[in-house]
Order: sequence, then C-alpha cells, then structure tokens
Amino acid sequence: MNYSEFDAADFAADPSFRAWVLDETDAAFWESWAPVHPEKALVLQQARALVLALRFRTNEVSMEEMDAVKDQIDQLLDEPVIKKNNVVSRNIWRYAMGVAAAGLLLFAGLRYVQSNESVENIYVQTGFRETKTVYLPDGSVVQLNANSSLSYPGKWTKEKVRAVTLNGEAYFKVSKSPAGLHPKFRVLMPDVTIEVKGTAFNVYNRHAEVKVLLEEGKIVVNDNLAMKPGDIMSFAHGEHHRLQADPAQLTAWKEHRLMFTDTPLQQVAQQLEDIYGYKIQFRNKRMESLLFTGSGSAADPSMLLKAMATVHQLKMKQNNSVIIFE
Repeated sequence: MNYSEFDAADFAADPSFRAWVLDETDAAFWESWAPVHPEKALVLQQARALVLALRFRTNEVSMEEMDAVKDQIDQLLDEPVIKKNNVVSRNIWRYAMGVAAAGLLLFAGLRYVQSNESVENIYVQTGFRETKTVYLPDGSVVQLNANSSLSYPGKWTKEKVRAVTLNGEAYFKVSKSPAGLHPKFRVLMPDVTIEVKGTAFNVYNRHAEVKVLLEEGKIVVNDNLAMKPGDIMSFAHGEHHRLQADPAQLTAWKEHRLMFTDTPLQQVAQQLEDIYGYKIQFRNKRMESLLFTGSGSAADPSMLLKAMATVHQLKMKQNNSVIIFE
C-alpha cells in the first residue's frame, strides 16, 4: 500500500488507519510511519478528525442527510483528486455507500468537522503504562505521557489562537507561525496558561501543580512570566517558583525511562502511581522523606521498586497494584 500518495479521504477510508484511530490496533505501524512522513502530518490529522467525527455522528443522521450525502459522494467521485485511479474510486465508492447504509456518514462528518459554526473537539487519552504521539493540525507534535489527556479543536483557523487543553504530562514541539493559521499557540490548564512561539517544552499538570521545563525557544506563562531555555518553573496555589532540577530527569519518560536524583520516596511513589496506577503505602511516615537515586526502563518499574527497598533496607509487599513498604 503506497500511503505516501493518499489524501485525507483515502486515509479515512483505509481500514487499518480507521482501526488505529478508533481502537489503537495497528498502532505500531502508524506510529512508526507518521514520523518519517512529516509532509503528511496535516493530511493525517484531517483524516483522523474525519474518522472521529463519524463516531460522534452515528446516531444523529436523518434520511434527508442520507440523501444529501449520497449526492455529495456522487459529485466527489467525479473530481480528479478522487478519481486518480479506478481502484481508489471504486474503493471509496464502496466504502462511502457502506458507511451511509450503516448510518456513518463519511462526508457529512467531514462537513461537520469543517463547519465554522460548530467545530468538534478531538480528545486523546492515554491509559496507565501508555504513551502516545499526537500530530496537531498545524504540524506540531505532542508526546503524551501515561494517564494523560489532550483536547483540541478539529479545525484551526487564522482567526483563532491555536489552543490545546492538557491534563497530565506532555512534551510539545510546536510549529512556529504555520501558514494560514494564527501565529499564537497556547496550552490551557485550570490555573496556568502557556503561550508559545515555536518551541520545545515539557509540561507536568497533576495534583494541583504545574511544572514547566523549557528546552528551546520562548514561552510566556499567565501573560506575564517569560521563560528562557533551561528554565524549570513550578506553579501551585497562585504562586510560582524556580526549580533546580535535572532536565533529563523530567523528560526521561519520552525515552521510556524512569530517572530519579535525590528524590524523596514519597515523590517517587507519586510518579509511579500516576504512570502505572499503583497504590503505594509507607507504614512509617519517616520513610516518605528518604532520598532515592536511580534509573531504569519504564517497561519494568518492578526493578526500581526493588531498588528502593534494597537501598533503604525496607520490606516490600505487593498484592496486584497495592504496594506496601515497611
């Protein structure tokens, strides 16, 4: 399959692509294919928005819309872009009619997503132990850490600021002033807003605290605090503080590693709970302040748990996701 020649409609009609968008099967293929075809980032995002729009409109289709969409499909099949070869034309026709018969209106969904009056938000969420790469409509790339979520409009315009809402943790690589879109980019959180102008940074937003690491470029937080590359800031309860921390430790998750340097066991436990869903308990309160230094593969957190127990001569008991240190 020569996906390099596909447009948004082709991707939306492809079973493998639809499966990836809807339930993450074939994820390994698409998450390796997309980064080596950056020229397709916008097309993939349009196709993804189209597939997701179908999911939301499954139970909202009237007979009048059905007839209208059939007419649109007939017209689209007459266009040169769709009729680039007879095989693709027949496949799209077969798929579109099958979708219409099932109540999933392909081009009605596209029209819905592209409407200026009602733009569907796209919502991406990761489970415990799961990371995901998200390609935004402007070509920006977001790496979403485990147990996190990202939402954004399916269509971006030059009139509205490019904006996403984050819960959890993510690493952003933002496109600077993409043609035809608003030059500003914002990351929205309950008490913190980050304004970006083409840059790379990591954001942690959990437990009423936001931590921001700026690697390159420039960002402004809450309209008045400018950060420069290398800065690490913490925001909580209306206050902000500059942190002295190892940047590699904050972004180690992108490389599928866990890294801690003189970190209190309570903070290590909190991170393991956030990422893996563990429930970690310390029988003695003083254990929480003991410091731990170590790193390991994110695929096997049990090694770090054992190291924590060994270094401080603690006993560890585990029952499924519940872990007790005593």
